[in-house]
Amino acid sequence: MNKEPIYDYLRRRLSELAGQHNRIAKESGVPQATVSRIHAGLCSPRLDTVQPLLDWFEKHDKRTSALRIPNARGGLKARRARGAAASALSK
Repeated sequence: MNKEPIYDYLRRRLSELAGQHNRIAKESGVPQATVSRIHAGLCSPRLDTVQPLLDWFEKHDKRTSALRIPNARGGLKARRARGAAASALSK
């Protein structure tokens, strides 16, 4: 069970995807300024802000995990994006 507080989770995930804040904002419906303030730790987001971001990360994780396959050493390696998988990432 993950005990990481939601606010810490959001800040960590936004740090991991720092170059994609405009995309995250556009696709989640959360203003880009709000995404940046959350990332910088300058605000405590309300639930109506947190939920769309959590939904975006869940959707993003599903799309990226569909492009990863196990390798011979038991780890993961990226699969070339083709067909439906490539179009899913471009959405």
